[in-house]
Amino acid sequence: MPEENTKKRKLDDVPEIEIDVSAPEPPSKKALRKAKKKGISPESLKTEAKTETKTENKTDSETETKTETTKKKKSTKQRSEYGVWIGNLAFTVTKDDLRKFLTSNCSFSEATITRIHLPMGPSKNGTSQNKGFAYIDFSNKKAMDEAIGLSEQLLSGRRVLIKGAQDFEGRPEQHQQPGASKSSGNPPSRKIFIGNLAFDTTKELLEEHFSRCGTVTNVHVATFEDSGKCKGFAWVEFETLEAAEAAVKGFVKVKEEEEDDEEEEEEQTGSDAEEKPAKTKTKKSKTKKIWVNRFLGRQLRMEFAEDPTTRYKKRFGKGAKGKAKSKGETSDEAIVEENDAVNGDSGDGSQPNHATKERRKKDKQQNQKQPRYSKETVQRLTGAIVEPQGKKITFD
Repeated sequence: MPEENTKKRKLDDVPEIEIDVSAPEPPSKKALRKAKKKGISPESLKTEAKTETKTENKTDSETETKTETTKKKKSTKQRSEYGVWIGNLAFTVTKDDLRKFLTSNCSFSEATITRIHLPMGPSKNGTSQNKGFAYIDFSNKKAMDEAIGLSEQLLSGRRVLIKGAQDFEGRPEQHQQPGASKSSGNPPSRKIFIGNLAFDTTKELLEEHFSRCGTVTNVHVATFEDSGKCKGFAWVEFETLEAAEAAVKGFVKVKEEEEDDEEEEEEQTGSDAEEKPAKTKTKKSKTKKIWVNRFLGRQLRMEFAEDPTTRYKKRFGKGAKGKAKSKGETSDEAIVEENDAVNGDSGDGSQPNHATKERRKKDKQQNQKQPRYSKETVQRLTGAIVEPQGKKITFD
């Protein structure tokens, strides 16, 4: 068997081929054949191709400079001295929404708005979204001042921040405090009110959802009497005030620690063994935001709850007496006043005698014994079975 050649053939040392990218494209074989038929030399074709590439490069550079100058002119024309920056926008807000928001709440017309620049971000689920802020220019200073006065107003469910286009300060301190927001006039407390809940909300689900903010001591869900489902609002009480403030803000910051394990390195040289100090484990702490402002796919409305005493006065105090009468419900005090008027007692503030006190006690007992609804209405409301009365109805 002949031995196979395992040696590779050595390549000759040849200089590398240099290619000029900016050089014009040489004419194809088809173009050369056509030129030969017409009697045109191939050298003249090459010179024509060079001149065409030069002219194309010139035209491209000229068009670029023209577009840049036109953009600068347009920007200088459209921009105005009386500009406004509006932030904290919902991602679904459009230019028409901003225009309607300004014209409906201010005295100026649409003609005073010279420019609305709403930067758009990446689309989500096929729908375009803005970046959460916009720039709006006006023709006069009065319109700009009116627009700045609309700061902290609601637009698509969010309180927008409006300030001058050249103002780089943050949100004012009075709006950053948890208890000073316009959304809730109540002082900070451990009990919060939650609105816009789904009808399938239960006490256990709410307690599990808000346990991220802190320990929950009590949850009260308002429910319908017939079905037992949630009415759409509830109250949650926390153990600490910090947990309630975090719930009203809508998010909780949680620290996460990540451990970086590094191998220990040891080196030994000869008889003397020198050990390098072992590298310790480093922990990197990261803060993560956990949002609690959404529950079962719905945006929640959260604010600090009222004080129990003020809530009791609103429901059962002097202000609630007229409401009870308008609804057809008479309180015990109203019944006593009516009975005194019938029996001839004066309401001049004099203390009643022993007979009137006994009469009032009897009236209260009678009113408590009497049911609120008759048997027929109770049967209709609850759907109970009606006992037969022995009447037979015949139709001719």
